[in-house]
Amino acid sequence: MKIKEIIEIIKQDLNTTKRAIKLIQTFTPNYFLHSFLFAFDLAAAQYIGYFLAAEITDEVTGGKDIKKMAIMVAIMVISELVLVLLSKYSWRRIRVNELITQQWEEIYLNNKSFSMDYKNMEDPEIRAKRQAIVDNRSQGGLAYLVSRLSHIMRNIINIVFSIIMIADMFFNHSDRPLTGIVAFADSWVASLLLGVVIIISCVVSFISVQRVESKHYIINKNISATKKIYSYYLGDYLDDSKACKDVHVFNQQELIGNASERIHSDWISLIKEKNALTKKYGEKRQIIDYVVLGLIYSFVALKAIAGTFGIGSFVKYATCIQKLLWNTSDFSLMLSMMHSLNKYIEDFFEYVDTPTEMHYGTIPTEKRMDNKYDIEFHNVSFKYPGTDKYAIKNLNLKFKVGDRIAVVGMNGSGKTTMIKLLCRLYDPTEGYITLNGIDIQKYDYEDYLKLFSVVFQDFKLFSFSVGENVAASVDYDEEKVWSSLEKAGMFERVKAMPKGLKTPVYKDFEEDGVEISGGEAQKLAIARALYKDAAFVILDEPTASLDPIAEHEIYSRFNDMVKDKTAVYISHRLSSCRFCDRILVFDNGQLIQDGSHEILLENPNGKYSELWNAQAQYYAENKA
Repeated sequence: MKIKEIIEIIKQDLNTTKRAIKLIQTFTPNYFLHSFLFAFDLAAAQYIGYFLAAEITDEVTGGKDIKKMAIMVAIMVISELVLVLLSKYSWRRIRVNELITQQWEEIYLNNKSFSMDYKNMEDPEIRAKRQAIVDNRSQGGLAYLVSRLSHIMRNIINIVFSIIMIADMFFNHSDRPLTGIVAFADSWVASLLLGVVIIISCVVSFISVQRVESKHYIINKNISATKKIYSYYLGDYLDDSKACKDVHVFNQQELIGNASERIHSDWISLIKEKNALTKKYGEKRQIIDYVVLGLIYSFVALKAIAGTFGIGSFVKYATCIQKLLWNTSDFSLMLSMMHSLNKYIEDFFEYVDTPTEMHYGTIPTEKRMDNKYDIEFHNVSFKYPGTDKYAIKNLNLKFKVGDRIAVVGMNGSGKTTMIKLLCRLYDPTEGYITLNGIDIQKYDYEDYLKLFSVVFQDFKLFSFSVGENVAASVDYDEEKVWSSLEKAGMFERVKAMPKGLKTPVYKDFEEDGVEISGGEAQKLAIARALYKDAAFVILDEPTASLDPIAEHEIYSRFNDMVKDKTAVYISHRLSSCRFCDRILVFDNGQLIQDGSHEILLENPNGKYSELWNAQAQYYAENKA
């Protein structure tokens, strides 16, 4: 690697670390102050102890001044007690701050996800990036950075103290006449050579550790990916009660066992590769350390023989040089680990830097008691990111207040895409949409979304209480929740539950949770849409999981549910569309028919007639 490339890497690492430090300081402003105080107090206590112990030893072997020794012992005990007490306080603060940083990292990541453009949340690459950050948190993250920076701070402070303690050893020389190797050891040349050896040792350590850590980064990512798959087979999949049915019915034990055994073998191989790499580096590093340590002890011993300093100073210098060597070696290791860690941090920042491209507008939507909100599509076309194919092409469509509109068509015809554009989950590629004559992009985004209650075909319920699921809030109006449940046909079911509205949905977190069927879950989702009481009610396949009786029950009273609101239904069951004022027929991203059930059937060659006749055998009784 060229020097220019190394400098560029160092610059990038510094920029990443600098940004991460700024972010950490917003979570825990006093963290680095406490880290410094802890490292300084601990080092000061140690080195004061080394210094005073040396002075006491030299006094014992030299002047033997009892009073002086007693004073030095008292100073050593008091100073170490004070500094240790201070360091304990700082250490407690550091541990608390590390936990806060870990929690805030997750909160910060989640806040980004919540505020991200929907198109980015649906983007597989961005979702994979977020998942990688979560999966690799055990290998790196802001909390790890906090720990590494604290470690580096301790290394630097120890290195500074060590240099201060041994500095005079290099410049002090014996007054005795010396010859041979003792004379050489006492010369400035030997001091200079020892300094060069220590520096070379640190450089070699840094370079070798950097290579090892770069390989570790790649291996760790592979380990995380393998561990994720392994955990899926033996954790997530088998923990799913629905999956257990398949395991037994289709005798999947052997399939899962073979897959997990193969993945486990790959996982072990990666860990062995990592351990072998660490061992190889460790052995080389140990040899270098022992050689350098031998030179240091020889140098200090010869200086002591020369009479440059006493026995106490000999122990002090030997200890401090050893500490210097260890801390410089550890410092180089930490820097290399920081380089690898920064790769994880860069992934984190790359995700949180995902740009917001949608225009969020500033105009508040008009609050109307009559729900008179007219929405119109003006020659709207749309392509999903990363594709050249139009999902919607040249759509011109107007929704008037109070409309009951059904949207039908084959899979992939553009029905759900139209709803996503209506709700501003995406913006049109071409054309525009207006609300009461104003481009919807000019409205305040959050304000505009309040106009819509949607039940998507892939809706989700949380493992919270029934009331919280319906209200989408911790605080809710119980009377309104019960009313919404009654309209959705779930009143009696919830009333019979052990805790009523406070009954947890599913048993993921609560033993007294209630497992509900797919149809019941869909009714709760409909109740949630009704609770919001928005001007537009949009139901994307709202009865897909309901049996025919429950479906008829829902539709027979749906007009009472939505009242004066505009209602849009997407459905594959054409029999459920007959009560609507208008039926929109989509095909290949285009609106090809628009009319009532009766009018559309008058065209025997139309798409609606084709779809109707294909399903006629299932609802011939209704048709009659």
